[in-house]
Amino acid sequence: MEKRYYSEPKKVLPIVEDVDVLVVGGGPAGVPAAIGAARAGAKTMIIERLGSFGGMWTNGLVISLAGFNNWLRPYQRVVKGATEEWIIEAEKLGGVENNRSWVLSSDPEIMKLVADRMLDQAGVQCLLHSWVADVIVEEGVLKGVIVENVDGRTVVLAKQIVDCSGNGDVFARANEAHHVSDQLQPMTLPFFLADFEKNSELDYEDELIVPMGPEPGYLDEYLLKTYTSRRRDVAIDRDQLHKAAANNEIPLFGGPWFGGLRTRFPWVNTTRLYGSAIKSKDITRAEMEGRENVYQIVKYYQGNCPGFENAWVMKTASTMGVRETRRLDGVYTLSGQDIHENKKFDDAIALGTWPIDVHPPKGETGMHKMYVPLPFQIPYRTLLPKQIDNLLVAGRCISTDREAMGSIRVGATCGALGHAAGIAAALCVQQEVSPRNLDVAGLQAAIVAQNGIIEL
Repeated sequence: MEKRYYSEPKKVLPIVEDVDVLVVGGGPAGVPAAIGAARAGAKTMIIERLGSFGGMWTNGLVISLAGFNNWLRPYQRVVKGATEEWIIEAEKLGGVENNRSWVLSSDPEIMKLVADRMLDQAGVQCLLHSWVADVIVEEGVLKGVIVENVDGRTVVLAKQIVDCSGNGDVFARANEAHHVSDQLQPMTLPFFLADFEKNSELDYEDELIVPMGPEPGYLDEYLLKTYTSRRRDVAIDRDQLHKAAANNEIPLFGGPWFGGLRTRFPWVNTTRLYGSAIKSKDITRAEMEGRENVYQIVKYYQGNCPGFENAWVMKTASTMGVRETRRLDGVYTLSGQDIHENKKFDDAIALGTWPIDVHPPKGETGMHKMYVPLPFQIPYRTLLPKQIDNLLVAGRCISTDREAMGSIRVGATCGALGHAAGIAAALCVQQEVSPRNLDVAGLQAAIVAQNGIIEL
């Protein structure tokens, strides 16, 4: 079908804000980025397209917070700074675990509340229900963004912008070099069940660590089946589920992985939806298909799995859980080989520790192979575009290959990257330099001063 076009009339847009640092995206990367920038002395604003902060951790119901702790003995904490402060404050309200577990179950409502409080206390200007419709670039320099919300189209100018959108919305609209894999990891729609009855001989474990290490390596089949669900007190026959999927009794599934802080209300991560989250038709179909798949899966559990007879769907995520879309082609591309070799970097600004975790293509169910690394350094150069100036990138869309992205995409690692990027943006404003010319030693000192970790 031949494409048709409409020429939009020119509009004069009001400039509603002029700030030092603008953070685009209010998820696990964006919240620490904004707090880091504000605490470093920058007039800071954060915009978020949904109605609360927290992104995947809250609206996406990814309530198993990943990337804080090394899976290997001696189970070290590798992410601190504003990201760790988020869970420390949530713990005081009974809203998150804070221990050595390989993931930390959380309450998304408390995580939202704490994000609000921390942003307010840091003096960050907040704007929800707002998204970037376009960018303002002059002679290769990013000057601001055009925001769309209930006020219409307005302009926010900024001396530095941090793209924490997850999908790389800012750098894509600025025509910065990036790419999208031909085959994307599946999306997921997590959900909470109510009225589950305990069906395992195991009790809920306050701390769950993987008996592995200190040497890195692949999880064997026993560890995959026994330790990669946070809630081992929720039992399910995975062989039975594989047969059900093969017989088309249930849709294709991952895991399933169970989590959550409350015994009778387990969180479930299992749906697998395929398509591109940067294509509106694909994400719409995935959202609708995801809800249908949740209904079919839970109906099967009710009729065939002990403990689930009276369980019902209490809540599905309000936005799809997305693992992979755009990736920046930055000044340096972190590779899976870098992670395997535990490469050291002079410009390290954060640590990663999550396994190389690339979910399989369509047609496969259940668990998948994962390589558990030593804590590894992530260089500042992965946040830097090659062309556009006054822009930093943080979160899962930084410059990595697909294997490395399978590790750095989790929330706590994104938070550490965001925290570093926010501080970097503030320093660039103060020193009147571009991000590519920022003194890295000074940045590293500023990250450590805000309790961030760049080496163990």
